[in-house]
Amino acid sequence: MASALHTQDDQTFTFAAECKMRATMLIGMSLVAVLGPAAAWSGEALNGRATVIDGDTLNVRGKVIGLFGIAAPRLKQACLNGSGQGYPCGTISAQALAAHLGVATIACETKEPDQHGRILAICRKGGEDLGAWMSRHGHAVADRRISAAYVPDETMAWAKRWGIWAGVFDDPMSRQRTPYPAANHLVIAQPDGSSTTSSVRR
Repeated sequence: MASALHTQDDQTFTFAAECKMRATMLIGMSLVAVLGPAAAWSGEALNGRATVIDGDTLNVRGKVIGLFGIAAPRLKQACLNGSGQGYPCGTISAQALAAHLGVATIACETKEPDQHGRILAICRKGGEDLGAWMSRHGHAVADRRISAAYVPDETMAWAKRWGIWAGVFDDPMSRQRTPYPAANHLVIAQPDGSSTTSSVRR
């Protein structure tokens, strides 16, 4: 009788331990599912020609890439110039990036995904950091929430009153973003270095 009770207790203990082990495995698998994409992208290289979505967002080989550490005006944002006149600073920012890129191949070192459907990355044309170029020419601001790396470039643009620093603008860091898989505007660089803004189906 004692032997039978002992065996039943062993079975109950084994069943409870197995349930606990399965629960632990499920939790682990869930964490992998959530963190896996970020871990998989971090540090990966992504090379190719880029299409500009807005002043801090690119499409590279079908991936929506956010330029790490900067924030540019939204595509339809308006700013005031030094004379107090409104102008489409968001479009100008995006077109400046598109004209600077032209048809060059860029190299992006991915960092992490953000909540807007973008993969944040440091992208370079040749050896030139695109985030630094945009900040230094006053087409974007340093996004201090993510990194202070581009504050010196922003400070240079501010001192020379280049780009948006020539007038008044809403802080791009606080801009509202539409999830990028649903974005339907691309800024397309032309072979002559100019650019156009087009509506496309994505």
